[in-house]
Amino acid sequence: MMALNRPTRLATASCLVALGCLLVLGSAAQRARAAGPTAAVAMGDSEISGEGAGSYEGNTNGPNNYCHRSSNAWIKKLSIGVSTGINLACSGAASANLTIGGPGQYGEGSQANQLANVASNYTVKDIFVTVGANDDPNFAGTVEDCVFAYVFLEGDGSGCKAKDGPSWSGRVTAMEPKAENVINNVKTVMTNDGYSASSYQIIVVSYADPAPRSSRYPDWVYPVKLAEGCPLYNSDSAWGHNVATPGLDAGERAIAGAEGVRFLDMVEGFSGHELCASGIGASQQWVNGLLYSPTLEDFWNLHAVQQSFHPNAKGHAEIADCVNGFVGESWSEGICQVGSDGNDHAHVHP
Repeated sequence: MMALNRPTRLATASCLVALGCLLVLGSAAQRARAAGPTAAVAMGDSEISGEGAGSYEGNTNGPNNYCHRSSNAWIKKLSIGVSTGINLACSGAASANLTIGGPGQYGEGSQANQLANVASNYTVKDIFVTVGANDDPNFAGTVEDCVFAYVFLEGDGSGCKAKDGPSWSGRVTAMEPKAENVINNVKTVMTNDGYSASSYQIIVVSYADPAPRSSRYPDWVYPVKLAEGCPLYNSDSAWGHNVATPGLDAGERAIAGAEGVRFLDMVEGFSGHELCASGIGASQQWVNGLLYSPTLEDFWNLHAVQQSFHPNAKGHAEIADCVNGFVGESWSEGICQVGSDGNDHAHVHP
């Protein structure tokens, strides 16, 4: 019996030694990382990449890469006690582009794979995720329905409210498990890199509403609305403000709740500063109107207009102020609202 047990004991001893080595090496790696720079990371689509804010970084402004990562993106404007803000987000990203081994964009690896590299070289403290609009909701396509109806004078009642309204709730519901899978993948990346769940936080940030509740122009001032970049029937704009964006926001909140991560509600973050909102001028808008910015490479494709209906540099600065306030609080859910001083502030979600 002794002879039979010896190999088992040796194997057990070897396993214990190996496990001890792994623990020591893992602890050493964690100590080395902790001594290095800290980081906050942005993951997701155009809303968080900085699309529309100009000053695009590196080669992300075409002709081979249109991620449109901006130096004005709010991840670059944070003051939350980290060394740097790292922008992995890419315009046009859907949930699949943020998963482990998933498809990348423009020759890049998936954002989850990129996060793994960042997590190995920095001590990641905060991960902000905005994703889902490019899945089943197809928010860009919905905006196109709004614009085409007005530009081509199809008549009020023929735009996105009519075309997309009946299916909107179902499309948001279909998106939720895909975006929830993104959060699971982010957690897996961090666990695989040796992070404990308490050593960092994930914050789902929803989408700011680009359309106003009330436009400063009636529908019949056609040339003016075209010139101002808000070619939308007022009924479609109101539907976007009152139904579409809040519906998407509710889906994002459900995702965060299901995954037990923090949630920041941006749906009213631009209230009174949306596109052609009543009571303000164009210089007071925090969101771009319809922009046509062609280059020799993208004269006749959607890249020429992809900056449209996204937060501008001022909008990103306002989001940054709200995020700064939220991160320092203990609330699981917060909301960005425009205060009496005219700026965005974080409050506990009602």
